[in-house]
Amino acid sequence: MTFEDEQRQLESARRALVTEFAGRVPEDQVEQRFAELVGQFEGAPVRSFVPVLVRRQAREQLRSSAS
Repeated sequence: MTFEDEQRQLESARRALVTEFAGRVPEDQVEQRFAELVGQFEGAPVRSFVPVLVRRQAREQLRSSAS
């Protein structure tokens, strides 16, 4: 996966989460949580699954905070 592919997938995941949690979690909080999780994977040597892992972890954390 190229850097550009990863960035495209991350942006798509971010937009999907903003849409999914609209009205339940403020957009800035969704984006902050997403950015924090992306940062946790910054040094990961294998990048292929980073977008999927970030989206999954963000969704889990946002669901628990939206309840």
